[in-house]
Amino acid sequence: MIILPKNDDRWQLLTQRNLALRRLWGWGYSVQKILATSEPKPRESSSLFIASDYGGEHKNASHLIYCYLLIRGGMRDWLSSSAIARKHLTDARRMAYKRLDDPLRQEALMPFLAAASALDGHLVAIAVDKRKKWLSTTLDMSDRMLLELGLRAKWNARALEGMLRKVHITAILLSLWSRPNGNVTWITDQDEFVANDLRHDDALSAAARFSSLYIDYPMGVFRLNTTGQEEGARDFEDMCAIPDLAAGMLSDVSTRLRKRSQERGLLKLASELPPKAEVIADWFWDEAMTLRKTLISIDEHGTGFSVRKISMITQMQGSAIFPDGG
Repeated sequence: MIILPKNDDRWQLLTQRNLALRRLWGWGYSVQKILATSEPKPRESSSLFIASDYGGEHKNASHLIYCYLLIRGGMRDWLSSSAIARKHLTDARRMAYKRLDDPLRQEALMPFLAAASALDGHLVAIAVDKRKKWLSTTLDMSDRMLLELGLRAKWNARALEGMLRKVHITAILLSLWSRPNGNVTWITDQDEFVANDLRHDDALSAAARFSSLYIDYPMGVFRLNTTGQEEGARDFEDMCAIPDLAAGMLSDVSTRLRKRSQERGLLKLASELPPKAEVIADWFWDEAMTLRKTLISIDEHGTGFSVRKISMITQMQGSAIFPDGG
């Protein structure tokens, strides 16, 4: 029988492995601490669903965005709610931030957000400063990581870093949300890191290896699926629509941040957000719903970097984003 410490916070124990992880990836421990204080409910479910999507690839964005929607206890509530939202999309359209110029998607936006609002889960967004090129690896580590992880697909150093960031963040989330012998289903958009069977297998293997660094109890079944694996099925796509919408909004926010505007920890918007981003931003920072939402920013500062939770305050003359405690 496995006896867990109070609140399941095994990652806080001063074990040899935890200390080694903090020395190697200190940002991960900072993310754990922020999320632990943002997640007050006990994590008792034996099954966990994670849906992820990403943003910020365009050149004007200051940050890469990694969004993960975690749902405890299965997808039943989401499927019933999203079925209502999907009635607004009368054909095979997928809800997507980049396609919100379509009137039918605009009509479906609020029902989709309302469906997500009632979920007993957490939407975690991590924004990584593009100036920070290496987070989970280094250029010197790439060849060694390829060998140690036993990866079979072709990965250059940058692609490997991109893949390992995504699986590493997943492992950190599992250190907080998973349970002994619990099953995990991770659903991701059809991203480059799962572009073919070899890459998909490598990502699943790497996710398992990284998770074993953060979790010292036995897990159940770990599945990695993409939105394109079941042709004609919309459940995966609808679930990934929520992190897609959040990632798109946050990417637009980072595109409009004033350069050198971080005086006193204040990030000012250089221009107004598009209407779709305004709607989703209001939803993201609305705390009066069951779904919890957290934005964490990893920013480079000279030779170092910071990891902070970000909160938004809407003012009469625009929006401002403040780090908590800033």
